Amino acid sequence: MKRLAAILLALALSSAAWAASNHASLGYSQDGTVIGPGPDNCWGEEEHNHDGTFENGYAWQYAGTVPPYGGAFGEGMDFGYGFVGCVKLWVSTLPGYFYGQTCDVYVWEGGVTRAPGTVLGMVPGNVLSNVPVWPTVGENDVVVPGYVVQGEVTVGYWGNWPGASCAYFIGADLDGYGGYPWTYIAPGIGYPTGWNDPSVIWGLTQSLGLGLVYVWNSPVESQSWGSIKSMFN
Repeated sequence: MKRLAAILLALALSSAAWAASNHASLGYSQDGTVIGPGPDNCWGEEEHNHDGTFENGYAWQYAGTVPPYGGAFGEGMDFGYGFVGCVKLWVSTLPGYFYGQTCDVYVWEGGVTRAPGTVLGMVPGNVLSNVPVWPTVGENDVVVPGYVVQGEVTVGYWGNWPGASCAYFIGADLDGYGGYPWTYIAPGIGYPTGWNDPSVIWGLTQSLGLGLVYVWNSPVESQSWGSIKSMFN
């Protein structure tokens, strides 16, 4: 009987997981506040497309989160030639969702005039330290090893919770001046596979809570990332 009960419980849990939605949102709110990242190790100029406020938050989960980055979010921008030294994430969660799950932070080529393409760099296994409960949004800085960019670029992350419920949600700016938001939709879940505007899933979205910190560098210069950082010490 105990074995039968255990089998039935496992089947029930499995059925519940499959029945749950592969995408989720926090729900609309105009009462949000943003908590800054505190002291960090980022040098240079910050670039993002949102207006500093977020009215919702999005996440993929269960079959919507598939390695290497099915279920990723990104934001495209173009600051010319330079070094990306930090990626910034504005995220929020719900009670009981976040307990230290990690994310892989990515930098992709493209994302403004075309969909994101080649992976320029990836930093795996990041535990975000500023993940407040909605409607509060936390700003997080992830240091990356100075990726060289020669034009448009997309920065973002993939949540490391394949087959499970989400840990947190990326901030969504619904009424800002606009940007280039992206999400990579995993195959076989009823939506167009690959890079798409998140509006396909969640409705009109101006931009996402993603940005970067960079140091501008002309293509004829040959400074290393270490020498550039030393200018800010």
